[in-house]
Amino acid sequence: MSETSGKTPHAIGDGSGDSDFLTRRLSQPELHKHFVDALGPDNVLSHGAFDEKPIVLDLKAPLPQHVRLYLFNATRPPGGRPLGEHKVQLIVPGQGRGERGNFDHSDGRIVLLAGYSTEEDVFVFWDAGLYSNFAWSRNVQVKVETIIKASAGKIATQERVLRPRNEPATTEVLVAARTDNLKEAILKRMELTRARMLQE
Repeated sequence: MSETSGKTPHAIGDGSGDSDFLTRRLSQPELHKHFVDALGPDNVLSHGAFDEKPIVLDLKAPLPQHVRLYLFNATRPPGGRPLGEHKVQLIVPGQGRGERGNFDHSDGRIVLLAGYSTEEDVFVFWDAGLYSNFAWSRNVQVKVETIIKASAGKIATQERVLRPRNEPATTEVLVAARTDNLKEAILKRMELTRARMLQE
C-alpha cells in the first residue's frame, strides 16, 4: 500500500490557458492513488489495483469496512454546464453508448460515488443509492459555491432536487471536502445516506 505523500497529484495537461485550468483531469490510477494516499495507512487496510474501475477498498472502522469506489474527475468544461457548476459523467464498466448503467452493490460492499476537482483539491460525494438505471455519460453536478466552501476547510453540504422519470422528486444531500478532510467527508456521507434510508 502506498505511503501518504501529502502532496496534491500532478494534473495532466500543460496548464496553459483558462480552458485547460478548468478541465484538468487525472488518469484513473492517479485518482485512485490520491484517494488512498489521502486516507493513509491508518485508515486503509487493503485496496485493489489503482487501474481497476471501480476500485475495492477495505477500510478501518468507523469508516465503512468494505467499499466499492466509483471516482471521477469533476470539471467545469467551458461551453458545457454553467460556470457555476462542476460535473462528473457517469459511465460504468461494460456500459456502452446508448445503454443504461448501474453501480455494483454486490458482495455487501458500500458503493461510494465521488468526484475530484484537481484545481481546488476537493472531493465530492453524491448519494450513490439515488442513482440507478442511468444513461451513458449522465451528468451529475455540484455547485461551485460548495466546492469553494470545502476548499476553505469545511465539510460542505448541498441539497439537490432529483426528478427521476415517472417517480416522485427526491432531495439529495451531497458532501464536499478538501483532501485533508477526506475521512470526515466519508463519515458524513454515510450519516446522510443512513438518514435518507430511514425515511424511506
